[in-house]
Amino acid sequence: MPPVIADNPVLAKLWTYWRDKCVGRSMPRRDIDPTEIAPLLPHLQLVERIDGRFRYRLCGTAIVEAYGRELTGRFVDEIIPAHRRAVAEHHYTLLYEGRRPIFVKNKYTTTRSLDVIASRLILPLSEDDLTVAMVLVAQTFDYGAEMPTRLDMDATVAPYFGRIEIL
Repeated sequence: MPPVIADNPVLAKLWTYWRDKCVGRSMPRRDIDPTEIAPLLPHLQLVERIDGRFRYRLCGTAIVEAYGRELTGRFVDEIIPAHRRAVAEHHYTLLYEGRRPIFVKNKYTTTRSLDVIASRLILPLSEDDLTVAMVLVAQTFDYGAEMPTRLDMDATVAPYFGRIEIL
């Protein structure tokens, strides 16, 4: 268990489940069964890359509540402002190219003007264990929380990448 997610019950449970489904491979795919992780579903998101664009194939209710709108079926470039879109696209591109799990923690302000610290576990899924076919994301949110350390020079509306760790 990576120490950075060990204290987060949602991220830790998804990590354990994902690792168990790898079964000697670097990435699982068809092995993921939503009924086996039902308590995590509100925190889960599936992201796919279509012609170089990223699309939210599925977004759980906790994510919809945090973002203040439904994201399922929408492309990142359709709904996220450019400065925040660069952050999301960077994370997804990093995962698609590196084919390794990523932990991300950053602060942003929601559409409802709430300060939120989002912790994300971003995991690759693959059909052939070579190419990332889709991204599985778990997100948890701390509302109105302060970051323990400053992330960068602009800590207002999240045009920054936050803390990123390759796992």
